[in-house]
Amino acid sequence: MKTQALTLGFAVLLGIAGSQPARATTLTTYTDQTAFNDITTVATQTFSFLQSTIAIGGAANDYDYVTLNSATNDGLVSPGNILAGLSISATQEEISYLGPDFNGWGNTNYAVLLNLNNAADGLDFTLDPGVTAFSFGVLSFPGVSNPTVSVYDSQSLLLGSFVVPGASSSGAGEFFGVTTDGSDTIGSVVLSPSGGNYTGVDQVQFGQASGTPEPGSILMFALGLAGLGGMVRLKSRKPTAVPSQV
Repeated sequence: MKTQALTLGFAVLLGIAGSQPARATTLTTYTDQTAFNDITTVATQTFSFLQSTIAIGGAANDYDYVTLNSATNDGLVSPGNILAGLSISATQEEISYLGPDFNGWGNTNYAVLLNLNNAADGLDFTLDPGVTAFSFGVLSFPGVSNPTVSVYDSQSLLLGSFVVPGASSSGAGEFFGVTTDGSDTIGSVVLSPSGGNYTGVDQVQFGQASGTPEPGSILMFALGLAGLGGMVRLKSRKPTAVPSQV
């Protein structure tokens, strides 16, 4: 009976640590980049490398459902331009790149990504395992709109969806950041447009939120609690008196 009780304790703790539904993960969102950077360790992806191929005010398209990653080499993006651990693709068709002030839209930084041929197309950001912090500057062209950001775990289960209000073409865009509580990681993020406007991004950041252990660490903690509980129970057992026989 004692062995069965200990086994059940392990099973319950394992269930808590490793089988929680994705919706149980707590997400924290940020609209201030300074506050986000204060509690994260992130790598920063910018698109200034496109200045070698796109003129100011110009644009270019990548067709055939291209996926951008650290190995991409297609004349517009060279190997190493995209940080390792990040892949970017269009949700439906192709990705487009803009130079500053393309079409008089007022974007000020060198390049952003969106789809010039389909305003309904969004962008999909796929991340390597272990990411608990993600952010980007959300842009909208040519008018102001309220794009949606959907955050998924590594199993493609939806963790949460959020509206970014008032996105426009100015500056680096509306900052949006998100972190998890460490019980799950961010596997991908999808940016979807709204109001018939094109959507794009400026700067992308991804990495770790401070003080949020990865799921593997939580599992080891649970196993440690289970083992400690078993030891306490065994030590607390009092010896049973055995009647003497005459």
